[in-house]
Amino acid sequence: MHIKIFLFLFLGVQNVLGKKSFTIVMDTTKSMEDEIYFFKVNIASIINSIKSQQFFNYILIPFGDEDVEPPIISPTPDELVDIIQFMVASGGQGCPENSLGAIETALEVSLPKSYIYVFTDAEAKTHSQLENIKQLCRIRRSQVNIFKSDECERNNWNQTERDNIYYEITRNCGGNVFRLNLGNLRDVFKYIKEITKVDWSDVNTHEKFNNNKRYTLTIDTYTKELIVAVSGQYPTLQISNNFGDSPHIEKIIATNSMLVIRIQVAQLGNFTTDVGCQGTGIVTFYRKSEVQFKYGFSPLQPNSLQETASRPIPGLVNYILISLPVDTSSELISVNIQTVDNKLTYDDKIIAHYAVDESRGLYLVQTYFAPQTPFKISIICRDKMNYQEITGTTALLHPQQTLTVPRRFTPRAEMIQPEPALIDFGTSYKTACKVFGFPTPVIWWENDLEQIIPSQSALLEMPSTYISYVTIANTTRNGTLTCKGRNDEGYNEASVDVYVNRTFVFDVIQYPTDMNVAYGTEGRLYCEVNAYPEAEIKWYHNDTLIEQSEYISILQDEHLLLINNMSLNTTGEYKCEIDNNIETKIYSADVYVTGLEAPKIEVHDLEINLKPGDWTEQQCTILNGIPTPEVTWKYKLNSGDFDNLPEGVFVDGKSLKIASADKEHVGFYVCEASNILGVDTQELSVKVQYPPKIKNGDEVKFVRESDFVELPCDVDAVPEANVHWDMYHDDVMVAFDEHHQTDEEYTHKFSARSNDSGIYYCTAENSMGRSVRTVTLNVLVATYIEPLPWKSLTVRTGATVVLTCDITFGNPTPISRWQYVADNSDTVVLLRGNSAGKLNLVLNDVTRRHEGTYQCVAENEIGPDSVKVYLKVL
Repeated sequence: MHIKIFLFLFLGVQNVLGKKSFTIVMDTTKSMEDEIYFFKVNIASIINSIKSQQFFNYILIPFGDEDVEPPIISPTPDELVDIIQFMVASGGQGCPENSLGAIETALEVSLPKSYIYVFTDAEAKTHSQLENIKQLCRIRRSQVNIFKSDECERNNWNQTERDNIYYEITRNCGGNVFRLNLGNLRDVFKYIKEITKVDWSDVNTHEKFNNNKRYTLTIDTYTKELIVAVSGQYPTLQISNNFGDSPHIEKIIATNSMLVIRIQVAQLGNFTTDVGCQGTGIVTFYRKSEVQFKYGFSPLQPNSLQETASRPIPGLVNYILISLPVDTSSELISVNIQTVDNKLTYDDKIIAHYAVDESRGLYLVQTYFAPQTPFKISIICRDKMNYQEITGTTALLHPQQTLTVPRRFTPRAEMIQPEPALIDFGTSYKTACKVFGFPTPVIWWENDLEQIIPSQSALLEMPSTYISYVTIANTTRNGTLTCKGRNDEGYNEASVDVYVNRTFVFDVIQYPTDMNVAYGTEGRLYCEVNAYPEAEIKWYHNDTLIEQSEYISILQDEHLLLINNMSLNTTGEYKCEIDNNIETKIYSADVYVTGLEAPKIEVHDLEINLKPGDWTEQQCTILNGIPTPEVTWKYKLNSGDFDNLPEGVFVDGKSLKIASADKEHVGFYVCEASNILGVDTQELSVKVQYPPKIKNGDEVKFVRESDFVELPCDVDAVPEANVHWDMYHDDVMVAFDEHHQTDEEYTHKFSARSNDSGIYYCTAENSMGRSVRTVTLNVLVATYIEPLPWKSLTVRTGATVVLTCDITFGNPTPISRWQYVADNSDTVVLLRGNSAGKLNLVLNDVTRRHEGTYQCVAENEIGPDSVKVYLKVL
């Protein structure tokens, strides 16, 4: 409730618009007792140093753990000093305090563009006001700087995270967060003095950084003052341009927690700014940048600042004449009128403008000015040299007003330009006079024949200054123009003499005509005039003003434009512009080039065969082409696209050279010649001979019987190699039968059989050498035993029996055995074998005990086989 009352009273004060506040937000809890003491001691010094800013009011906002005290608003700085002397530190049971509530209140009660300084030793108790604070900063454009001591941080290991809310506020409010202690209080007060005494045009607080950060800082001709403030532990700052040069730096403050420097604006350009600290830091750039411009107001269209007033007439549409400095290369881009309403917010309005005389930097705008509505004029200019945009802003201006009725006096007339005027015959002439008088005088113009001339008059400055214009549309004689004014108090007049230059000659003797010029020869165009006043002749080529160059010469004495060497660059339209400020004539002629030829080239050998290490040079010869074609060599891929020349291949003029041929140089090289009429190409095929290379390596391969086998042999060779496959088994070549096939890609294919195991050789040969690929093939075959001729065998007692087990196949080598199979299926191994072939079981002197079933078993990892026989003994 208190805030609303104070704000209401605050807004009701007359003439508040355009002013700003100096606001102190102070944590008054008991832990701030020492800081408050030192602040009391130094506040008078601070106030004395910033009195030049003419703050409208001075505000103190105390706050504690829970409450924000009502703002104490002082109209004078001395009153603020007295109030602060009564400030007492007390209370406060915990460190989190209502600092955001106090900042929010400060932004609400302070005028726009105010300076707000916050002193506290605690983190914010709540964050709910953050978005409103950011919004207030955008609307009010005030700066907020926060000075935070470490009283409440001694047992707080994560203070940086807790201070993030303060970093967020200062980043949006154009300020900084500084660590405060009793040792650097004087530096803090010095910082406040330095920052507050300047109306900064740009305050840029960057995101907080860790350890170090690089920024780019631009200093231009419009930069008037520049301060950099760094907050963090042991801050450092280095500035240099691209040449390593550093501007002169004045250290304002340098402590272990804050660094503030002023950069002397002497060197211009872009500077690299390296900022560092231990841990989290934040940097703010303060820039005072402006373009100096003059302005004036008039209800009638003025031609110079002499015809304007310093403030506009209220309730009317006024012209604003803006004058930029003539010694700069700037041009006006936009004009913005900022009016201030009774809510202390700025209403921006961009107004259309147009140039009156760019050579003198004069521009005009029109706008309406409401009575008793303060405003500022802001402009944006662009530097024509580097296209940089610069702003300029006036102080807060007020429309004119009359507070008292002036005394009555006789009119007094003054010519704006009293010197005699010399004008050309038949041209128009406009001049102006000012008439001072009250009550309102009647103003009129007469010529030397005492004829009244139509004119325009209006009140220029309240209550008694008037402006009047007269225009002579077609001046044909010398004469005198008199501005006259009369009221009840008397009469006055002022005159200017006008002289007309009647002598005029403008006879064109020669002018350019269309022509054809052969390529590489001279071309001549003539333009000659006999004129008075003396005429200036300018030549244009394709609408571009011609300056002296190696291609075109302008010979003024011979009235000649000489094309020194006809080329494609010198074709087109040529204009001769003749001007003597009274009359202008333009003659044009088209110049064409002849004798052009399309390119035609020749490469003697379109295909070359090289051996590794060979050197070669291939010349691309131009047979035809005017202008001379540009010749390039390109390397063509199989896809048809072009790529860079391979390593070891280079171009020397129009020649393609290979210093030491390698197979990487194989391919197509295209010589291309081009000019304006077209393109011609010749393709060179380069082949490099080399011995065969088999891309597939040696291998050992295992397959099963009946598997389909493919043995590739991918051969790369120039010239083409002869390729064949051979098979060896136990060092003996084995001829392939019909089930072995080799395709055109030299891949050997077959369906694996038991006898296909062996070593396969792929042999590739050409004139450059030989290469062999080896494949060891192992065909895995299940065991196979030839069936016995009988299922049972009957012998007599005492006979010798030979049981034969013929193992025909088996790879890997099978393990075999003869075993006796009892009636209960138990087996007894009688004989073992470890190879293919026959395994014979010999039974000597058989008896009835030998009677029974005998089984031969052979097996490998592929599969087993067996045969049985029943032996009967009689």
